[in-house]
Amino acid sequence: MLNTFKSSKYEDFFFDIWISFLILNHSIMKKFMLFSLLAISSYSFAQESDTKKQDMNVSYYFGVGANVNSRYAIDDKLAASGMPETVKTTPEFIFGIDYMGKKGSLDTEFASQFFKKSNEFSTSSGSSFAIKLRGHYNFVNSAKFLFSGGLNLAYTTNDFNLYASNNQVDLNALGTSNASYIRLRNGMFYTGPSIAFGLKKNDKVSLRLNIGYEFALITGKWKSDYAAVSNSFTENGHNRFVMGLVVYSNRTKYKKD
Repeated sequence: MLNTFKSSKYEDFFFDIWISFLILNHSIMKKFMLFSLLAISSYSFAQESDTKKQDMNVSYYFGVGANVNSRYAIDDKLAASGMPETVKTTPEFIFGIDYMGKKGSLDTEFASQFFKKSNEFSTSSGSSFAIKLRGHYNFVNSAKFLFSGGLNLAYTTNDFNLYASNNQVDLNALGTSNASYIRLRNGMFYTGPSIAFGLKKNDKVSLRLNIGYEFALITGKWKSDYAAVSNSFTENGHNRFVMGLVVYSNRTKYKKD
């Protein structure tokens, strides 16, 4: 299957340089995410007066959601090899921290997904982990209802596993086992608009629905820790619709001078 990956001779030369120094270099990636956090924070609270006191609620939240993905480029390779394609809609488990002010909010969110799909001959499975920043302006912030909108920034790592359904392993002769197994991974940076609807109790958000549409601006090529991958490619052009229903808990109030 690996030999079926085809790409042009000079494909994504400048993209490879960008990925190497941004995504795969952890130090620069941390600085980039910090810059993004500061940018969203400035956007969310830009209209706050320095001399006006503001109450801020810091809350943990957790919930479930779903990602509806556009077609991955790797699906064409899977179909050509007779292997099951990725699943378009995947469930998501969410945990995050929300900083809520009168006029805006900032979320730091962690999410994970999993899928598994089989046919008569083989199985494909995958897992994803995402770190997300969400900066919102509160258009409506009444005693019982919240409506906000803003920007999502997300970095997602994908881990795909491909293997034959008839694999057999003889523990007495591991060197002669003919098991067929491929493991691939990549990283993708998304951004896009989002909105949120919240129900409030005692003037604090208790339940919130987040909806967004994210575009993959930067995507790494498929790689493997267990094999040399030739003719690899990126997932440029991929996008996804995201939604999540979360419940708030452990609220702590701070007063900002």
